Amino acid sequence: MEKLEQLKKNEVLKEIIADSFGGIMYDSANKNKYNTKELLNLWDSLDGGEKGSVGGIIKGAIQFIRGD
Repeated sequence: MEKLEQLKKNEVLKEIIADSFGGIMYDSANKNKYNTKELLNLWDSLDGGEKGSVGGIIKGAIQFIRGD
């Protein structure tokens, strides 16, 4: 499976995105509730073009996790 598809199908990413629509994700107290190691490894393995092709929701979730 392509890395980008793995990223989009990552269960932690799905949970973060679902929580974001309920306003849960943006509560900084909840930031550590996610086990993001695999997700961030997937993100870091993408090249610049792959990162550029993901949607703003995914980029926002990654920025939230990293504290950007």
